[in-house]
Amino acid sequence: MLQPERNGERRRRRLARMAAAAFAASLGVMAAARAQDTAPAAWRVECAGDGKVLECRALQQIINRDDKQLLAQLTVRVPSDSKTPVMMLQLPLGLNVAEPVQFKVDNGPVEKQQVQTCTTTGCFVGMQLNDKFLASMRGGTLLKIALQDSNKRPIAVDVPLLGFSLALDKAK
Repeated sequence: MLQPERNGERRRRRLARMAAAAFAASLGVMAAARAQDTAPAAWRVECAGDGKVLECRALQQIINRDDKQLLAQLTVRVPSDSKTPVMMLQLPLGLNVAEPVQFKVDNGPVEKQQVQTCTTTGCFVGMQLNDKFLASMRGGTLLKIALQDSNKRPIAVDVPLLGFSLALDKAK
């Protein structure tokens, strides 16, 4: 007859399973960043409405070429109650959320933003695009995103800005 496990043993096993899952997720993020498609499509516009109001946004997705999983999704929209565009970045799980995500257009200055939340679909970083950063995105060629996995290893995601200006203008 088996003896019931003690609470300490159960807790150690549960922590070991959680640590293994976090490690596996971080490996997936690293591999995905290295296998990023080198030529994603231009930014595009997506719109949705409720029959009265149509809301549009500029969208770019970076897909892992090996397993076709989403590595990063960026959306930029201009809220109806504001004239300042906002950008939302969706990233996969397995990130070091204590360190800020860094954004840089070409060789310009770095903007740092904290991860706001993580859900089962990924981690999210939002930021208002000030006039200077927006102008650099409109005139730039590459948005460079730097972050860390849960083991504090650096991850770089390069997002081409091809078609960004046109998509944002159409999304307004």
